[in-house]
Parts: sequence; C-alpha cells; structure tokens
Amino acid sequence: MTKPAKAIALKLCLFLLCLAVLAACSDNGNNSAASPGNDANAPAASTDPAGSPAPSGLPEVKLTFIYPVAADPGPDQQLVNDEINKYLKEKINATVELKPLTFDEYEPKLNAMLAAQENFDIAFSSKGWLGNYQPYIDRGAYLEITGDMISKYAPEARANIPDKFWPDMKAADGKVYGFPVYQIAAKQKSFVIQKRFADKYNLDIASIQSYKDIGPFLKTLKENEKGIIPLGLAQNSNGIYIDRTEVGADGSPVFYKKDDPDMKMISKITQLEGKKEYFQTMHDWFKAGYINQDAPVLQNINDLKNKGNVAVAIEFTSKPGGEISEKAINGGNDVIYAPISDSYFTGIASAIQVINKNSKNPERALMLINLLNTDQYLYNLICNGIEGKHYTKTGEQYIAPIENSGYAPNGDWVFGNQFNAFLKPGQAADTWEKTIELNDNAIVPASNGFQYSEEKVKAEMANINAVKNEFEAALETGAVEPDKVLSDYIDKLKASGIEKVEAEIGAQWEAFLKNKE
Repeated sequence: MTKPAKAIALKLCLFLLCLAVLAACSDNGNNSAASPGNDANAPAASTDPAGSPAPSGLPEVKLTFIYPVAADPGPDQQLVNDEINKYLKEKINATVELKPLTFDEYEPKLNAMLAAQENFDIAFSSKGWLGNYQPYIDRGAYLEITGDMISKYAPEARANIPDKFWPDMKAADGKVYGFPVYQIAAKQKSFVIQKRFADKYNLDIASIQSYKDIGPFLKTLKENEKGIIPLGLAQNSNGIYIDRTEVGADGSPVFYKKDDPDMKMISKITQLEGKKEYFQTMHDWFKAGYINQDAPVLQNINDLKNKGNVAVAIEFTSKPGGEISEKAINGGNDVIYAPISDSYFTGIASAIQVINKNSKNPERALMLINLLNTDQYLYNLICNGIEGKHYTKTGEQYIAPIENSGYAPNGDWVFGNQFNAFLKPGQAADTWEKTIELNDNAIVPASNGFQYSEEKVKAEMANINAVKNEFEAALETGAVEPDKVLSDYIDKLKASGIEKVEAEIGAQWEAFLKNKE
C-alpha cells in the first residue's frame, strides 16, 4: 500500500472509531437513565407516533399476544391492529397478531394452546386468577426472564417499577417468569352502587362498613324498584365477607391474625366455620330476591351489569378514578364506591404479561412488552384506538371516547403500565398521583412476595379445587342453606387432603418467614 493510501485508510479507521465511541456513549446514557432499581413512578414514555427507524440487524418477526377482555372490542379490532403493526415495524421490526378472548374462554383457550404446543408469544397471567402464575410456572408454561433478559430487552420498563414492589414477581424458586402491568397495587374492596339509587333513597355511604350494612338498602330496592337487581353476584363475586382481624391477600392460602406475633397460618376450615353467619345472611338475601337467582352459575357479573339494572355489586380493587370505567360497565349509569375493607398492598402481580416458554422469538416478545409498558403512544393506541376515529383529544392528557366508534376493549389494566393512560371525562387530573400514593401507603402484609409450590401436593390440590367448585359459589351467593351444606363442604375438603396441603404450605410459609428475619 502507498503512503497516501495508508494515510487515507488510517483517517477512515479513526473516523469510524469516533463514531463507535459516540454511539456507545449514547447507549450508555440511555441505559443509565433507565437502569433497574430506579424508584421513579413516572414512566419514561415515548409520545412520538413517528417513532425511529427499526434497529439495524433485527430480522422481521411476527408475534402473537393473547389476552382477556370483558367484551368484544368491536369491529375495528383489525384496523387498530394494523395501525399498531405500522408503529412496531419502525420500532422493533416486528408485527403482532392481537387475540382478545372473553374472560370465560381465556383459560380454556390458553390451556388448549399450551397442550397443543400452538405457537404464541405473549399471554396474560395473574396471581390466583386467569393464567394463574405459579401453577403455570410449575407446569413449565412460562419462560424465565430473570436477570439479563430484562436488563437487556426491557430496561426502561423495569426502571419504572419501584424496587420494593419487585419481590412480588418472584416465583417459588426465586426466579421471575413475567413482567407486571404496573397499576393499582393496593386492594380495597368496595360496593359499587349506582348513584341514582343512592341519591333517591339518601343512602349514607359512610355508614356502609361491612356486608351487613348494605342489607336495609337492598330491602328498599327490592320493594320499590321493579326490574332492578338489588345485589348482582356471579361465580367470580365471592369476597364480600371481610374479617378485619385477619391479614392476607385474596388468592393466597396464607391468612394470619393481626395480633399473632408468630403469624401462624389460619386453616381454611377455621375460616369457613367463622363465616357461618355470613353464609346465612347471604342465603336470607337470596331467598328474599335481593340477589339474582342465576348467581351461582353466572360466570361473570359484567354480563348483568352491562344492562344497567344492577344497583349494587362488589369491586375487589376500587381505585381513584375507577368510577369512570365502572360507569361504562354499568350501562352508562354513574356509580359511587362504598369501601368495606382496609387498604392492603396486594403486590404488582395481579396482572402480568408472560412469554410462552416455546416462543420462537422471546427476545422480541420482551421488547414488545417493554414498549407496551413505556411507550405512551403505543399503549394508548392499543387501549383506546385511533385518535379522531375512536376518541378525541380534549386536553394534553384527556380524551373523550367516541360512542359506538368500533373499538372499545376497556382493558387498560391488561395492556401495560396504566400510568401512561390518557385520562377520561370525570377522572381527576391527579388520578395517577393518588393511585401511586395509595400504593405507597397501603398496609403491606408479611406475605408480600410469598410464593408456594404445589409440586408435592398436586393431586390433593386438584381434588380440593373440584370440591371448591362444587360448593363455594353456591355458599358465597346464598343459593344454598348453609346449615345443610357447610358441613358437607368441610367433610369433602378434609377427604380431599386439605390438611396435608396446608401442612405443606404452612412449612413453606414458616421457611419464608425465617428467611425474612
């Protein structure tokens, strides 16, 4: 090579080296701003719908996302899906096929897809509900994403989750198999009451402290409001009974007495025996016609509430601004909350996005999860549809849904970080700030972060669940006489091995407490 040629080559190498250094600095800056461990509550959201060019070197892939919805999102589902894919192509060179499923069909469909090893990438999961987190992990259904995967493919989303909440994502083996949909993480049970009836009969909301207190109001409704269901219940409505002397979370087998320094686990049998009066009250209400007669077989109360003729229902996670979404579910009728429990921190694992262990593109799936939980434009596109067609912008952070627009999944809590959501008419400007405050101030039970494994008691758990399905909904909705049924229920639980199960879970609970010391 001649000397001039060598000089040109050297200058070219130096130029390329400078570009590489500048790019590395830029990447390091981004990663440090969104590093795991940041306790910032405000999401690092991108609001630019134009996006940026797809990262070079990423081959185009197609992803599939299955998730539950309360009702059919509407005829424009594919139109919104297409708009989402235009954006994702620019962002991560991927497209996604959205597959919404009703609450009733979600679990059977998820099981069928897993059994057939059908290809899908992202699914919805939760603790103690649809796609139940730990049992599906025990089955080997979900991909472990602990450590490097999250820090490499979802660092911004992880940065938005306060560290003190993260233990809730750990499975029984201490590993992480999903990413939380960050939203309300404190549970306060409330009656949801249509405001028109509360106003008409001068209901004192402050006087409603437990299930007993709503009785006189239900009686008034039954006697005076023809065609109205005083108290709407379904199979998923159990939980109106509250024992304020106990600490525990719904979906967990671990409850303990507030004043017990050893936090010994209370048995299911003890709890059932303590609910005799409650079961009798519910049965009295059922016989009096306060409760819809199909309650023990109705799978989802929203099927009734949507008609607008349910005066009172139960909401397990009443939250700031929640009355607005409840209004949509209650046939457009305004509602108010009447809290009947303390506010407990329930963790962030009530809604989770998981990756199928057999996904062909798990890294890109996690990149999509990262965007759903950080990118405000994408999140609101999947939640609310296309601006001008499905909603109108009424302020910097406010929108007004267009009635009968063709797209209304009503599932913000399924899709991603809810603190990126636009506010809707009637929601206070500080709704998200109040929600974060509620999360931070809620009572945190000692069981936070406890996950138990059913591996040693699988057969007994299956038998117990079958017995619960036989008796629980009927008792909780008041459809049966408790004096005749409760003892049979307890006997069958014992015959199914509940004492063995509770001994196993109790040992895991004690080990968990010991490790926390």
